[in-house]
Amino acid sequence: MGGERYTPGLAFILAGLAILFVTGAFEAEIVLTSGLGTSSYLGATDLVRLSTVPWGLGLLFFGYALDHPEVLWDRVRGRRILATFLLFADGAIHIVAIGEHVESIVVGFFLVLAPLELIGGFTILRASRRIVWAWLLGSLGLIGLYIASRLTVLPFVSQEYVFGPVGLISKGIEVFLAFALAQELWTTSTARRPSAARPATQS
Repeated sequence: MGGERYTPGLAFILAGLAILFVTGAFEAEIVLTSGLGTSSYLGATDLVRLSTVPWGLGLLFFGYALDHPEVLWDRVRGRRILATFLLFADGAIHIVAIGEHVESIVVGFFLVLAPLELIGGFTILRASRRIVWAWLLGSLGLIGLYIASRLTVLPFVSQEYVFGPVGLISKGIEVFLAFALAQELWTTSTARRPSAARPATQS
């Protein structure tokens, strides 16, 4: 029984998560101890920082697919499978996004958000409609928060933000995530809706 707990894909999943969380720890350590909020750190190195994401996600995706072959495609659950990979990707990018922030409250927000999205990736395939609704509203909220933080200075932070590669890629993922979840909710709602009974006619 103990062997079943350690599945073939677990090593790949742990390796991918290790890469992502080490990246996040490195980002948080630099920001919180050095406060590097200079333009060179926030802009010139964005693509270099993003380069760790494909490696971590590649191992994570491979391990998850190895243990759950249904995610290689299941026509019935296609939208949830897409949401699985989008949540993994957005969580990984939010780990990298920690380096764009210099205030502890915002860094703390991303340190909570990124693991939640990774957990969501592992659970969305079989999650209830309530959870799907929560992720749909959450993704729309993140998009709105990103746009608002770039157009004005939010009341609880003093840092001014600009549109950049990391944020735009993340928001693109969240747009696709919201669309996939909205489709899932609409389709399953339609499927569950009972057809109107036809009135009986007398011959």
